[in-house]
Amino acid sequence: MSRLEDELRQALRREEPPAGFAGRVAARAAQQEEREPWWAALVGALSRPPWRWATALAMCLLILAGVTYQRERQRRAEGERAKEQLLLALQITSNKLQMAQEHVLGLRR
Repeated sequence: MSRLEDELRQALRREEPPAGFAGRVAARAAQQEEREPWWAALVGALSRPPWRWATALAMCLLILAGVTYQRERQRRAEGERAKEQLLLALQITSNKLQMAQEHVLGLRR
């Protein structure tokens, strides 16, 4: 056997739990059951001082403003890219038309 297999076997060997382990697990499980459901915390929050609601509202408005600002920046960047592409297309078209005009004028002479 390799050294790695020996180390794995030793690390994964069965051990007896420390004394009182089962009692601690049961006590923690009981504490978890005593917690309020999420909706009870929300109802409790309704009875808190109004400045907390104002703070929460301000935070929501700041987040909304940030998201709106980011979307507007993205929209403008896309518009700038479209503008650059349009100008390039117009420049290419102008060059092609100029070449065609020179060709036609050259045939007339």
